Amino acid sequence: MAERSGGASGLLIGLGILGVAGLGLLLAFAAQGARDRQLDASPIGFGALTGTLKAAGIAARASHPYQSPLVEDLGLRILPLYDLDLHRTSDTPRDRADRIAATSLRDIDEETLATKLSEIPTLIMLPKWSGAMVELGVAHRQSLLARSSLRRVLRQIGVSRVEVQQAGAAFLPATMPEGQEMALFHAQTFERATLPNSCTEIIGMTAGALVVSCQMTGGEGPVLLLSDPDLLNNHGLAVAENAAFAPRLVAELIPADRPQTVYVDFSPDLLTAVDRDDERQDYTRGSAEFARFLTYPFGLFWAALLIVLGVVFWRGQRRFGPVAGVGAGPSSGPSSGDTGITRDRSKRLSLGAKARLLRLSGADARLAADFVQADLQDLAQTFFGREASAGSTERVLALLTRRDPALARDFAETSRRLTGDAALGPAALMRALDQYQSLRKKVLDHHGSA
Repeated sequence: MAERSGGASGLLIGLGILGVAGLGLLLAFAAQGARDRQLDASPIGFGALTGTLKAAGIAARASHPYQSPLVEDLGLRILPLYDLDLHRTSDTPRDRADRIAATSLRDIDEETLATKLSEIPTLIMLPKWSGAMVELGVAHRQSLLARSSLRRVLRQIGVSRVEVQQAGAAFLPATMPEGQEMALFHAQTFERATLPNSCTEIIGMTAGALVVSCQMTGGEGPVLLLSDPDLLNNHGLAVAENAAFAPRLVAELIPADRPQTVYVDFSPDLLTAVDRDDERQDYTRGSAEFARFLTYPFGLFWAALLIVLGVVFWRGQRRFGPVAGVGAGPSSGPSSGDTGITRDRSKRLSLGAKARLLRLSGADARLAADFVQADLQDLAQTFFGREASAGSTERVLALLTRRDPALARDFAETSRRLTGDAALGPAALMRALDQYQSLRKKVLDHHGSA
């Protein structure tokens, strides 16, 4: 009993761990999804940009994890960058203090970023604010990112020697060529003196360059860089006439030979697809491909599966009890080997299950017949050993006939009466069973071995 209790306790502990692991995964994915939604809706998010562009008559669409637009259908990708170090993954914030102090708010893989830049002409909006703007919504100087961090991420993108400068705590106004009044708080611009020959200023302010086009290191295509994301984010679109200037700026940046559709890409994953129906496609399946099935939202299914499995196994444990060992049970007799014990126990369980079904169906005669047939087989094994075949019952009767013809005749007649097709009433059935048990006892007492 103690051994069975210990096994049950171990199983319950295992099921508890399984359920907790599934619940932990579910909560982790839910928390990550909540942080992403909070970032997109915050003052430094870009949830309002797509609607602003559409209202101005520009075809725009936002990234969605379940949609894969074709690269050939897109003219410009607007990519908010929240990662200050493309070479490492930032630590997950443990509490609100960590979220306020966080500098990398959404990691993106360097290889994924390079692919995005090569697929579609891309406007990268450099990061400017730390997590304090998301949590507190206060644009304080202490919430600004360090210039050294911006220098590092520019170098990782492939644009070297470009310096970023940050103005003081005031709205820096500027009048654009179209006449709109633009304003930026703590304006962040490129220092014109540091722009190399590979960079061309497209839009600027008195303080410095705002949008530049730079040839990346390695000879790859140009990349568009916006120094201050406040021009297009949720906070900036509500300032001055930024909401009127933003669509004009975006329309100017779309190449004339590309489709005039703007893709606002919030996702750190590569969601776009390439139309290669007429080309051979070779795929390399590595660990990264498998890891995609563990990320959101697929991770939710795995977490739910772990929880369901835990509940199912727990319910099975409660319903059927712990697994019994070989030969366990009060009816187990002396062992003559694991094979014999297993055979006997399996036979008892099978007969018990069949007897229960017959009792439930009211087939008492059939139950008695099955009992007599099984008992005759056991009697044959008593006489001739465990190797007795199915036809050994006739050998038992023949042996009894030689030794005690009268007993053999009565025993055979009673056995055939119980196992035959003739219907017996309850009283007759009980009398026949009593007679069978009495004759069987005589057989064993007087002729118990071959």
